[in-house]
Amino acid sequence: MVGPANQRPRIIVTTDVNGTTTPDNTFGELVRVDGLFDEMDKLMKGYTSGACKFSRALPKMNKLASGVDRGRLESYAEKMPLFMGVTETFDKLVHSETVDARVALSTTGFAGLMALVNKFRHGFSLSVAASPVLAHLLSEEEKSCLIRPIVDEEDKIHVLDDLADMHRPNSNLLFHVGDTIGDFAAIRHAAELGGAGIAFNPNEALKLSISNLSTDLRHNICEIDFTDGEEPDYNKVRDVIAGAVWKTLRTEL
Repeated sequence: MVGPANQRPRIIVTTDVNGTTTPDNTFGELVRVDGLFDEMDKLMKGYTSGACKFSRALPKMNKLASGVDRGRLESYAEKMPLFMGVTETFDKLVHSETVDARVALSTTGFAGLMALVNKFRHGFSLSVAASPVLAHLLSEEEKSCLIRPIVDEEDKIHVLDDLADMHRPNSNLLFHVGDTIGDFAAIRHAAELGGAGIAFNPNEALKLSISNLSTDLRHNICEIDFTDGEEPDYNKVRDVIAGAVWKTLRTEL
């Protein structure tokens, strides 16, 4: 028999969105109809490759998104593609009888969109930390999932710390999942706290940064790669988390 929630291992999973749970560049897709996809894409590639900080790109991205209305936001949130296994992984975590999980989208993506993705695709079950753009288009109920603004990549560290302070997870059951250099700080922080950083289909800039870490930290980071033409599968993230949970339960028996 499964014990009460306060006896289950506590777990925190924060995950990037662009390139991690969706193959889309959500910034660009929102402004494609305005003919601004390429300009937005250039800004995104700048900070995800490490060429500039997100805080430098954000004001320009905000300005490019100024023509996005509520209808466009809803339409895209409802149809935004998700990688295989994303929905199932989140459902299993938030409804688990084995672990007491808190899951958050921790992304430079626009808060207005991410809150609606949480609503339409995940049934309000996730927390959201995102850049404070288009949030004025949300209802108060939709805004209730927003836990912290992301104005630079390092803010993802604070998302982990905030949730850890509130939820008090088992130290080795704290995870951040991401695919670019913008996730490096949070991946490293999860590893430093004794949890695991998960580099999901990582780009070269992220791979290089991970390779320069100490052996001890690299031991707490899992790189999940996919060959050219292979569809990224988020179920592999779930396998990493499940393995850590099983190890914890087995250790505590």
